[in-house]
Amino acid sequence: MNMIGRMGLMVLILFVALPSLSQTKMMVLSDTHVMSSKLIVNDGTAWQTALSNDRKLLDYSQEIFDALMDTVLQRKPHLLLITGDLTKDGELWSHEHVVQGLERLRLAGIKTFVIPGNHDLGNNNAKIFDGENSSKAEVVDAEMFAQMYAPFGYDAHSVREAKSLSYACEPIKDLVLIGIDSGTSGSLTETTLSWVCEQAQQAKEQGKQVIAMMHHALVPHFIGVDKIVNSAFINDYENVRNRLADAGVRVVFTGHFHSSDIAKDYNADLTEHIFDVSTGSAISYPCDFRELTLNEDKSQLMITTGHVKTLNSDADFSTTAKNRLLASLKKIANSRVNNEMLADIASLALVLHAEGNEHESKDAKNLLTMYDFGRNMLVSNEAMSQKIKKMGLSWEQVSAVLNSMLKNISCYGMEGRENVTNDLTLTITMPELKKKDLLKGDIDGNGLIDIADVVALVNIVLGETQVDDTETADMDNNGIINIADVTVLVNVLLNSN
Repeated sequence: MNMIGRMGLMVLILFVALPSLSQTKMMVLSDTHVMSSKLIVNDGTAWQTALSNDRKLLDYSQEIFDALMDTVLQRKPHLLLITGDLTKDGELWSHEHVVQGLERLRLAGIKTFVIPGNHDLGNNNAKIFDGENSSKAEVVDAEMFAQMYAPFGYDAHSVREAKSLSYACEPIKDLVLIGIDSGTSGSLTETTLSWVCEQAQQAKEQGKQVIAMMHHALVPHFIGVDKIVNSAFINDYENVRNRLADAGVRVVFTGHFHSSDIAKDYNADLTEHIFDVSTGSAISYPCDFRELTLNEDKSQLMITTGHVKTLNSDADFSTTAKNRLLASLKKIANSRVNNEMLADIASLALVLHAEGNEHESKDAKNLLTMYDFGRNMLVSNEAMSQKIKKMGLSWEQVSAVLNSMLKNISCYGMEGRENVTNDLTLTITMPELKKKDLLKGDIDGNGLIDIADVVALVNIVLGETQVDDTETADMDNNGIINIADVTVLVNVLLNSN
């Protein structure tokens, strides 16, 4: 487009949408595991067998997701974050249903950002069920994922890391979001981790607040969690934790473990802390979502927790979900230990962990008393002891696992790191923002004001590029970037010559 055409378009431009909000409202979902109804051609033994062997409420997944989209539309947050496992197993049809739901939010002006989980890029469980038979379903790969979710983190408004689905963007003035792709196995390459830290450090130096999200947990939320779920937290977590904290990241939103639990940890020398805010699965009791409020100066992040309690098809859905989870966990536990008493304790403990704030629960205290009372009988069972050993645990470690989980103690037994954090309602003090000295009108940040800055500002006003620092570009200080700012900048440039 020539300069005359550009100037003509600028006359029509009123402002670019980068609002300065009094406060920012956000919501967080995780592990929606949407399974498209198209994948069940005919209900039968193949589908029912698969469902009976899965602790997730896959038969409710589409209805729950649609209900959550309605909830988001009603709450009208500025931002929605979804921390992975959007689909059952990466099926194309399931992804299409998710995108349709997110498109409803986009049209309503709600900015949504996603990151893939270990179920989103397709695996052998992506199937079409037809009576007694099943067949492979078409799945989505990384390139398709980025294309399908382009409006939700993967378009030109974000900066992409070259070798993963990680990205960074500034959806709200002075708030940088970093989406971290933790892959199918919960690991970050050195290249990706360095890129993430560079993005965080750059934002910090520019006086911007940073939040991050990834699928796998940043840190263990209780001792021995890796013995229960493979890749429950990110590989080499101490290194990742230290470097993110040192780069200025105070909060990482995660999922994967299907429980709403907040763990606080520290960098190597305990000088900086970081919160891992895990959000429970939308299709596993208690079917949680998070609501967040970031105050005007972005110094306080307030977290509350909501639940899907009713559905059109089930007015008492919360009870249905709890009973299903308890039965499923007991079945899984019994298959591992073959002992009714220990299976009961393990399954009840995990349900209490999913509910959050276990340390406040009388049921948790009673469960620990029950375990202590029956421990000698369990330890004396040689077959049971062998099964525990096969899981990579000793009886002392089993006791530590239960105490860490049911007393809500993260970093259990690690001096200087132990914390009991409110899992459901918490206010986090964010890092203090320190603005660097700005040269008004220096749009490209090279320390000079010249014609290149005018061209850069024109591109911002036209929406062809993003503004890096609103204060630098807002020449007339009215909180809006528009043609008037170009006029002021041109006058500044002319008067300086």
